[in-house]
Amino acid sequence: MKSRPGTSIIEIIIATALISMAIIAALSLTNHSQKQNTYAKGLAEATGYASQAADWIKTEKDTLGWETINTQAAGDYCLNTFPADFSALNSGDCEATSFIGETNFQRKITLTKSSGAINVVITVSWLEQIERQAKLEMELIQ
Repeated sequence: MKSRPGTSIIEIIIATALISMAIIAALSLTNHSQKQNTYAKGLAEATGYASQAADWIKTEKDTLGWETINTQAAGDYCLNTFPADFSALNSGDCEATSFIGETNFQRKITLTKSSGAINVVITVSWLEQIERQAKLEMELIQ
């Protein structure tokens, strides 16, 4: 058979393009996987902080009684540190520089009254490349 000039160069260009596309796809997948792992780690830590707050509010209800909590409960509270008891909570949002310990997490608790119950929403937020949030919702029943 006769060989045509330039055939091998075209084959090399096509092979190089295919290999380049495969490498780019693998790097993209690795980058996406790393972002998801970082998010999952942050979400797991945020969920732990939300669970701590849920345990704290349940303990306060058991210690002080539902009526005491119901009398004082209304609005948003920054819960980056746990006060000595529920009555020492300061209402309002967390300050921009207020974090849980030495972390980049902020924890807010929102209490709203409904008939015979207090709705509790615990929001833990953190900044990755964008602001992320984990929420835990529960009800304190009389």
